[in-house]
Amino acid sequence: MKTSFKAVSKVNFFLKVTGALPGGFHSIETLFVPVKDVFDVLEFETDCDMEPDLEVISDKSGAPSGEENLCFKAASLYFRETGVRTKLRIRLQKLIPIAAGMGGGSSDAATVLRFLQMEFGSLPDGGKAMALECGSDVPYFLNPVPAIGRGRGELLESCEGLPLPEIRIAAPCFPVAAKWAYRHFREDPAEKRTLPELLSALEHRDFEGAGKLLRNDLAPAIRNKFPVESLLEEKLMREGAFGTQITGSGPTVYGIGQDRP
Repeated sequence: MKTSFKAVSKVNFFLKVTGALPGGFHSIETLFVPVKDVFDVLEFETDCDMEPDLEVISDKSGAPSGEENLCFKAASLYFRETGVRTKLRIRLQKLIPIAAGMGGGSSDAATVLRFLQMEFGSLPDGGKAMALECGSDVPYFLNPVPAIGRGRGELLESCEGLPLPEIRIAAPCFPVAAKWAYRHFREDPAEKRTLPELLSALEHRDFEGAGKLLRNDLAPAIRNKFPVESLLEEKLMREGAFGTQITGSGPTVYGIGQDRP
């Protein structure tokens, strides 16, 4: 049986680094916003009558196939936990830029967990712990609606129904590793923008005001290393964006405009 799912991407309208955690992780306060028109496509093929096997095939160089792909890890964890035995082939059509701060790999892994739970049975916590084992952003993509994320990003508070502006994407053709971005983060005492201010502006559909409140504590180091980031932001502003920012660990730049069409 073959089934296809879309794995949507995200941008961070707000990302504040609030501290360091064990294992090289950082605690954050963020606002995840789904971008549903930039997505990967996952095709699942299962056959319970055949010898158990797991295969992940990516259509794009730069996105690993096989055991190195997060989809493989997510499926392996599910099978180990549940004891399900089946032949599973995952074909991955990559449309989300790779290592671009839009959560492509995380969304793919969460989509695998969502599919397997629909097909073979839900996990007690809906897959949250397993998702976090795959990566910090993976729990968000189990239910990709606007949401506040704290901790590593896994402590989620849904903001479903939050008014959202149009989002314009500008993705450079190079990756940035999240570990690099966090390692080069430096606190800026002059940074005063807060999440409650941004949420209030969005709730009142003041998207012009919200554009001035977009924040990403990782962005200064990324702009410093890659001057093209500032050029992309300037281009989006010339095209009418109310504000721009880098999403996640970059390098994707986005701008916000009027109401979503």
